[in-house]
Amino acid sequence: MELRIGEKIAQYRKAKGFTQEQLGELVGVSGQAVSKWENGGVPDTYLLPVISKVLNVSIDALFDIERNITDYTQDEMLDMLFEFCLHKSSYNKDDFDMFPYLFEIIWTLQSAFFGVETRQPLREVIEKNSGNPQITSQIINDRGTTYLTLIENFPFFCAVMDTPHISTRLLSEEKFSEFFSLLASEDGLKAILFTQQSEKSGQYTAETMAKNIGISVESFLKIEPLLVKYGLLHEDSLSLDDKIITVYHKWSNPEIRPLLIMAYQFINARQCYYNFTCNRTKPYF
Repeated sequence: MELRIGEKIAQYRKAKGFTQEQLGELVGVSGQAVSKWENGGVPDTYLLPVISKVLNVSIDALFDIERNITDYTQDEMLDMLFEFCLHKSSYNKDDFDMFPYLFEIIWTLQSAFFGVETRQPLREVIEKNSGNPQITSQIINDRGTTYLTLIENFPFFCAVMDTPHISTRLLSEEKFSEFFSLLASEDGLKAILFTQQSEKSGQYTAETMAKNIGISVESFLKIEPLLVKYGLLHEDSLSLDDKIITVYHKWSNPEIRPLLIMAYQFINARQCYYNFTCNRTKPYF
């Protein structure tokens, strides 16, 4: 046990990104004392609560006393996940890419829900199904819906928690037909996609806007009110040669991308499931 606690202190110290001197300063001892612990020594008993607090682990963890998974509360497990992600993002920025890790977490939760005995890394599932156009992991029940794609070239995850308020809000919206008419128009869709391009930012007149979109000025002026209304273009006035000229600024909206992704899923609907469950007993609306 004496040797083990030194190993655990070293493990958690490195995870925190502390040097021996930094940990010693936080605990109130010298760096040499920390080095002694990590090489087989044992901290004084009165220091254990301080070490535990600084390293943000339990005293049981320092002594490597195992706990069953059922011994942990949900909050404790989430706290451990939070701490791990915090350490990875704070001290190992070069090798920590949040989005692949996030998808691994989602996949782990999904696959565990289906009773998989051992965790199969998401990258292995993606490699195994590389030739498929669409492979998904989906859970549907009365509490909500999840949807995770398992192919490399089209990764996305969607989760909707079901509440009566969602249906009420969606069914009370009166502007759906107006907004979708903009998407349904070929010129409107071209204009929306142009507003989401990062290059060529700046001010545009109606003529230059129409030219960049690839439509006529008349067509642009027809859809311009909706582009402004929904915040895809910002309208401004510019005084030039005693004339007031209307100019526009593009405005990117990240919600456009998931909206088009879900539309794509409708258009290219395929029943290709890696794992799937549906025990929903009530309608969606």
